Amino acid sequence: MTQNFFSALFGKTKQKQEKREPLLEEIYSLKKHTNLTIYDSVDIFLHKRSYNIPLLLYDAYRGLYLFEVKEWSYDELKDATVTQTQKAPHAQNTLSYSTMQEGISRKLDEVIHTSDIPIHNYLLMTNLSSHEYQNLDASLKERLPQEKIIFANMGADAILKKLKQEPESQLSYGSAEKIVGSLLTQYTLLSQNNELFLTNEEQKAFIDAELPKLSTLNAAPKSGLSTTLLLKVIFEILKNPTLKAVIIKPTTLSKDILHRTFLEIIEHGIIEFDILSLEILTPSEAKNKLAKKHSALADMVFCDDTSLLSEEFINTLKSSQRKATLLLGDAAAQNPTFTFSRSYLLQEKEVHFYATNPHAKALQLCAGLLKTKEASDIIIVANSLNRDKLLDDLQSFIKDEAKIVNSSIGLAFQELDGLKLATYKDLIDVPFQDAILLDTEDASEQELEYCIDHADSSVHILYEDETKNIQQLKEKYESK
Repeated sequence: MTQNFFSALFGKTKQKQEKREPLLEEIYSLKKHTNLTIYDSVDIFLHKRSYNIPLLLYDAYRGLYLFEVKEWSYDELKDATVTQTQKAPHAQNTLSYSTMQEGISRKLDEVIHTSDIPIHNYLLMTNLSSHEYQNLDASLKERLPQEKIIFANMGADAILKKLKQEPESQLSYGSAEKIVGSLLTQYTLLSQNNELFLTNEEQKAFIDAELPKLSTLNAAPKSGLSTTLLLKVIFEILKNPTLKAVIIKPTTLSKDILHRTFLEIIEHGIIEFDILSLEILTPSEAKNKLAKKHSALADMVFCDDTSLLSEEFINTLKSSQRKATLLLGDAAAQNPTFTFSRSYLLQEKEVHFYATNPHAKALQLCAGLLKTKEASDIIIVANSLNRDKLLDDLQSFIKDEAKIVNSSIGLAFQELDGLKLATYKDLIDVPFQDAILLDTEDASEQELEYCIDHADSSVHILYEDETKNIQQLKEKYESK
């Protein structure tokens, strides 16, 4: 066997296939009974560099496991030997991705300021059994130590036993969100409170997918749609820096909120990224840009909150993007290309109805909520006239300063950290837990649903007359 064959041990690995190898399935089955975090064929990005890892496992009490994956059979290895000359350069570094380890340690140090997490190196032999291994040449066994190999004939229990050979710490090295989330930028959701969440299987499948020219994505409320769209764009541009992408947001404020999240992801991930590769535009900005060119808006265009955009605008995009990629997120498609079914709402919300004087009741409810909630958790939604009247009364009724939300104004020119007053058109991407709703007859069905769906804790609906909107809302929510 030639030295070129052995150089493959540390060379480029085979790309991940859609169907997992049986041995890989055994490893993934460990997730059912352990707290292991498992990713296969992933890239770690740091500054301008990237490292591909065929298989990565994380155990909070043992550290990180890196796997090389090899498909060598016994017939390929049975006559192989390794000379002393060949072994010498690797004698102290068997099965070790030294450059990759340095990159991982450096990224953890730069992101979360720790480099003390153990990194263990293993080899996945998908076509070699432990019995066949015993008949290999001794020099080869020295290069491929048995205790560091997962063999093709090993089941989940045997694999777990081998992984547990590594020393166990009494204290956790950190949650998977903290450690793996700091390494895998493309699979890490960043909340508005700067909390880290690893993408679920649906989100990861979307990020990994090769998109058709036109696709749709249906998403549950608070399913991480906006941030996942960002992660997908970032991942695609990291793989192909020549790509240009556009994300459409309905309002100037929602555009700025998403842009802030985009910059925070780039900063947290410590990746070299041309921020000019991605534009976040409102529909009017996109129209103006399309009017100046006779081609696609960009290589990839993602529409967030599609249900809140006009049909005319969507048709314009479909026409301009015929030869490029267009994804309609949160669209009312009967057979969507992708689905995010999991919601990250903290709990089942309470929906209350009050037939009363809306203005007086809104003040009373607001005062009551402020006894247990932060002012920034609360939003009052009304038409513009009643919003302004409430603002005047709130100034003397409560000690907290109330702020008007205006979706046509940029984030830099308004504050979202106090009690908020808004119209139904101003809510997109504005964070709140408790909503007090007036003037529901002035809102569309989509606007009402958006407001109720995006409240984390409670919704209080105030009315004097039982309008059609109130009747429909009662039918939907009072039974719950």
